[in-house]
Amino acid sequence: MKKVLFLSLLFLQQFLFAQAPDFTVTTNQGSVFVLSETLNNGQFVLIDFLATWCGPCAEGVPEFSEIYHDFGCNQSDLVVLSISLDGSDYDTQVFHNLYQGDHPIVSGVDGGGSHVHEAYEVTSLPFYVLIDTSGVILYEGTSAATYATLHTLLLENGIQQDDCPAIDFTQSLDFHNGWNLLSKRVVTENESMEDLFADISTELVILKDAAGNVFWPSFNLNTIGNYHNTKGYLAKFSNDVSVNWTGLLMSSEFVIPLDLGWNIMPYYATESINSTVYFSSISSQVIIVKDEVGNVYLPNYNFNNIGALQLGEAYYIKVSEAVNFQY
Repeated sequence: MKKVLFLSLLFLQQFLFAQAPDFTVTTNQGSVFVLSETLNNGQFVLIDFLATWCGPCAEGVPEFSEIYHDFGCNQSDLVVLSISLDGSDYDTQVFHNLYQGDHPIVSGVDGGGSHVHEAYEVTSLPFYVLIDTSGVILYEGTSAATYATLHTLLLENGIQQDDCPAIDFTQSLDFHNGWNLLSKRVVTENESMEDLFADISTELVILKDAAGNVFWPSFNLNTIGNYHNTKGYLAKFSNDVSVNWTGLLMSSEFVIPLDLGWNIMPYYATESINSTVYFSSISSQVIIVKDEVGNVYLPNYNFNNIGALQLGEAYYIKVSEAVNFQY
């Protein structure tokens, strides 16, 4: 028995201190990741090989996301990436959301993850690999890693802890003549309604929040006050117009409090995500979600003709109890 176990461990660690096989995959958010390009940029790469049916893999997801945040959100010395053996983008995103993962993940089918599992001859899950900037595999782990284990491993290999950088971003939005549900996903220097809509104030007829407060430029009336980033708004324009807002991109950790009953909810994801996936963490509290043209998502009836949620838009949402939403 000891001999069999020893041979098994040798097999699992046959790539240790060898050159890592190069690969190209696509994350669930549509970003293309090429290992060799990342290494050439001077970044280490930490990979979490997993599967959606793997219980120990699920336990490690939130720990891996903590590492992602504490080592620079893939913008510093380290890039972290989970690669699934199975599943479509949808399947892996549901799995990721369920276990509070917010670092990049690659699905086995749509993203090409199964091919990477084959290239690295992964036979036990979860499986962790740390690759240095020269492409050498420094570490292979075959059990669910804790935050403390990964943190120590990275520091011992000279990778410094770093805060996630603030991202300056310009959001461009097009509004059509008539009523629009809108939201922004940047925090601007001046959050006053007057400043945000200054360039299109002559075309903005009225803007409302879910409580009935208004910003009415032609009457110099503002009962809303400053723009509230936890809310979406309903606005009526007299013509088709466009606006550019520049500021800090909203954090993925941003929490949106939803009141019992109807709300206008902003959309903060950086990509268009299917509404079933996006609302999965609060599906038991969601009664209905509606877009501005009347399409709906009804989780209790497994009905969804909204499809993918759109950047810059907001959505009517009715919940059965007050709940904090975080994607």
